[in-house]
Amino acid sequence: MSCKWVLRIKRNNVYKARLVARGFEQKPGIDYCETYAPVINDLLIAGSDDSEVGVVIQLLRNEFEMSKAEVANEFLGISFEYSQNKLSLGQKAYVEKVLNKFRMTDCKPSGTPLVPKSTSSDFMNGKRFHGPYRELVGALLYLSMTTRPDILYSVNCLSQIQEQPTDSAWTGLKRILRYLKGTSELQLLFCKSDSDNIMINVYVDADWGADTYDRKSISGYIIFFNDCPVIWSVKKQTSIALSSTEAEILALAKAFQDLIVLYNVTKEILGVDNIIVSVYEDNQSAIKVILNENNCARLKHLDIKLKYVRDIIKLYNIDLVYVSTENQLDDLFIKCLPKPRLC
Repeated sequence: MSCKWVLRIKRNNVYKARLVARGFEQKPGIDYCETYAPVINDLLIAGSDDSEVGVVIQLLRNEFEMSKAEVANEFLGISFEYSQNKLSLGQKAYVEKVLNKFRMTDCKPSGTPLVPKSTSSDFMNGKRFHGPYRELVGALLYLSMTTRPDILYSVNCLSQIQEQPTDSAWTGLKRILRYLKGTSELQLLFCKSDSDNIMINVYVDADWGADTYDRKSISGYIIFFNDCPVIWSVKKQTSIALSSTEAEILALAKAFQDLIVLYNVTKEILGVDNIIVSVYEDNQSAIKVILNENNCARLKHLDIKLKYVRDIIKLYNIDLVYVSTENQLDDLFIKCLPKPRLC
């Protein structure tokens, strides 16, 4: 088995050399010049007690060779910028790396990730595409789940046809790259709250029968912790909803699963009970059905999930609030929006 020296200059300008065994098959034009070495690259340790953190670091150093950075400013492709009572997370360098890898560095920026009102069905027909489709989807999914929720719906839409990608779907992925080209500076901003209470706000929405191919609905939600976005999700529902009310209840049930985890982790780490939870929903029929304790005949087949939603609202003292569709922040996660609403 042959070996190869791999020379790199790290982000902190440290020169590094590694002898790598070439124990895999490589394909010319794809990965012929690349080498791989599985290592533990980055480890982030955080804690409120510096002495305890120091003990953990020393225990690790007794077993492994490792170096310590004074302040973390980059981790897993995410850059950190600190200022007074503020923290910004961005991935400009990661975006530029992806653009360079797929030869889109000099592309013309796009105003939106996809054409407004696009669905996955729009990309299913056409000539079969043979290329690194899955690789680009994976790169964009990571970006959408870390610091760029604005592309999550578009990436989710195109990830549904990975088995048989088409040329039009590949064009859609490249449009997302063109959108990222013009918005690579965007960051998530986390600000320190002055309130004594912990505020968790959840925006939930569903697009009923959104997929014109199988008529399944799309669920989307975003959870804010003291006005800072911490969890967001876009999923196609597993069953066909027979009404918009049913689609909204299914979306709420899914969102509540993440909400419970965040609530319990917050309570355990911070040791507080003053957690105020508000859930914002734009379907008045769904709100009425949930808050009405009487059974709804037309939703008998939804009995378990409906009771689950009601139970969670009572157990965690959740305030279910109506919000107009125009003010529903979660619209970003269930449809391709035009540029004015996207901004």
